[in-house]
Amino acid sequence: MSYQEISYDVDRGAALVTLQRLEKLNAYTPDMGEELVHALRRAIGDEAVTAIVLTGAGRAFCAGADRGFYSGEQGRCGLRLGEEHFLNGFVTELAACEKPLIVAVNGVASGIGATMLLPFDIRLASDNAALDFPFARLGVSPGFGSSYFLPRLVGVGSANDILLNSRKLSAQTAKALGLLQQIIAPDQLLSAALAMARYIGASPPGIVACCKQLLSSGCDGSLTNAIQREQFAAREMISNFQSQKH
Repeated sequence: MSYQEISYDVDRGAALVTLQRLEKLNAYTPDMGEELVHALRRAIGDEAVTAIVLTGAGRAFCAGADRGFYSGEQGRCGLRLGEEHFLNGFVTELAACEKPLIVAVNGVASGIGATMLLPFDIRLASDNAALDFPFARLGVSPGFGSSYFLPRLVGVGSANDILLNSRKLSAQTAKALGLLQQIIAPDQLLSAALAMARYIGASPPGIVACCKQLLSSGCDGSLTNAIQREQFAAREMISNFQSQKH
């Protein structure tokens, strides 16, 4: 696929996917969605890629869905907003990714620009970033698994406050709530995200996928089940380590 609304690069094990609609503040379109699915699947399936970073070009991360597609206009891909796989099921593939997923929020992330951050493992942002959840104000239902991820990240009460009041959160407020892990100076954000991706990606084989699976399962199970999964995973990792030595 030839990308027109994103770019894709791989350097020293880190795949960098960049939203690239500068004139529209990287507003989301069905074509962007199709390109994101292709690029992310490409990175997930590439053995040379050990970590994935998503960011935006210019002064915004993603200004939400392009309003021009609200009336049912088709993209170049022949699909209308919501018909493309990115908004129609891809979040389950993304959440199941065994590689570390890091997002660098370089500016405003609104609507789908905010919800697409939620399945990522680590969310970094510049100090001038903002997360905007305008769904109730616009009469649009939030998607991309936000009803699953948001209450797990911030709690049900804060999730209600964010969605029902159409909150626009500063980077500092988003970090305090747990939606962001670090706030970094704008000129250092991308380099920090890539350095983190390479550091985590250099971990011993299998351990990142193991940790991700344990944490994901632990959110929904009992303490007893969590301990059993940890013990099983520990035995598996020891067995794998011993087999590699022989």
